[in-house]
Amino acid sequence: MALTVNTNLFSLNAQRNLRKTETPLQTAMQRLSSGLRINSSKDDAAGAAIATRQLRQITGLSVAMRNANEGVSFAQTAEGTMDEMVNSLQRIYELAAQSASYNTSADRTSMNEEVSKLIAELNRVVNQTRYNGEKFLNQAYSISVQVGTEVNETISISTSNVSPDAFGAQTTRTSFTDISANRDGIASAVATMSLRATGGLAADAAIAGYDLGDVINYSTTLNNSLSVINRVNDYTGQTNVTAFSFGNAFVGTSTQSGSADAAAAVAVNAGYLTINGISIGSTANATYGTAANIASAMVTAINAKSTSTGVYAVVLSSKDVAVESGYGIALINTTGAAISVSVATGNAGTASGFAGFFGTSGGTVSAGQNGQIVYSTPLGTTSVTTTAADNQSFGVSTAAANVSVSNRQSINDLTVTTTGNANLAILAVKQGLDTLNSQKAKLGADLNRFESTIRNLDNVRENISAARSRTMDADFAVETANMTKMMIMQQAGISVLAQANTLPQNVLSLLSGR
Repeated sequence: MALTVNTNLFSLNAQRNLRKTETPLQTAMQRLSSGLRINSSKDDAAGAAIATRQLRQITGLSVAMRNANEGVSFAQTAEGTMDEMVNSLQRIYELAAQSASYNTSADRTSMNEEVSKLIAELNRVVNQTRYNGEKFLNQAYSISVQVGTEVNETISISTSNVSPDAFGAQTTRTSFTDISANRDGIASAVATMSLRATGGLAADAAIAGYDLGDVINYSTTLNNSLSVINRVNDYTGQTNVTAFSFGNAFVGTSTQSGSADAAAAVAVNAGYLTINGISIGSTANATYGTAANIASAMVTAINAKSTSTGVYAVVLSSKDVAVESGYGIALINTTGAAISVSVATGNAGTASGFAGFFGTSGGTVSAGQNGQIVYSTPLGTTSVTTTAADNQSFGVSTAAANVSVSNRQSINDLTVTTTGNANLAILAVKQGLDTLNSQKAKLGADLNRFESTIRNLDNVRENISAARSRTMDADFAVETANMTKMMIMQQAGISVLAQANTLPQNVLSLLSGR
């Protein structure tokens, strides 16, 4: 190598190597001071992008966990309130059961006072309980909880209206249409049965080919209806058909213009009523009976089998029915299951007769949301439509069609001043307890789901955080070793550079001749 003064190649080489140690040393010191492996995109462009997405997910998971805990708080608030409502209802049930037994009037008055106070407390709790400033027990209420990091990753939690006036013993009939009976087996029983209800007109009727003649002036009174009954029953031996009256709440066979104040229905052997698979037997074969007597007879027969059917019947009198005066029957299921009412197939008259009381016909009809009361729900009404078993149907229309009949006994209406009221209170409270228990079970399931969700979110957040840490965080052991190495190399480079800078002085030795 030539010996020069203008260019010191040894010094340039030492400087270059010294600069090579400066950048790694600076990076190591930056990572150690910040704790991050990636301090800018130039450190790891792909890693920086991945870490940004992971940070968004971690943040979203943390918020989702907080949201889920809010859902837990809502469910716990609702369940705690319902626990207190259950306690109050249990006490009302206890008082009602006590009042249903023999007690003096003074005792029942005292019990009724406590019942009134408990009902007032139930209403206060329902109307004053709030979550996040909103009432939620006196209405159908629902919240949607975001439990994920993406759109629509939600869990819904809801409660039904549990106000004291929202459940209890209730009977409602509405929108009955096309009440029909199976024609199979009718030929020997009913050939034609036609009643015209226009004022002052007589109705021609024939049963199994026997002409009954002009039997009534079918327009105003129950006596007119009884004339049909009498004439039909004159031929019972030949036709095996018995007629009985349902009073003036229903028009059993009025299919033409107008309507009547009274009604007659035709029954084959006047019975064959089945409830929940249990035969009730011949129930209301009353020729000259009033609507009240017929209803009472049927109720008596039904209640005689209530132990087997789980169904309890009560008579709805004119003061209970929101249509023309008359009588109907409410069926209340004490077991909480759906009620199935059937009339023997082929007995068109029986079907039409019972249709006036139950709104059913040949075949089996099950109705009632949650099954507490036939053709009703504890929270509203049920629309029921019955149809013919085949296209050869014997149609029977009733004045009850498209007319609402309601007799409601909510928790707010309860008294225990009489044995009858106490029994109704027992039924209403049982329905209320069933409703609350159903809601509590649902809330319990929601709580379990939220707790499971929180555990899963926590697990995912932990693993995503670990993945991001491996991408973003500095390894102090590695970075300390790198810094120590670079500092030693820097010191060595500085020492070598100092020696390289002195090499041109050798030229002076040549020039001085030494």
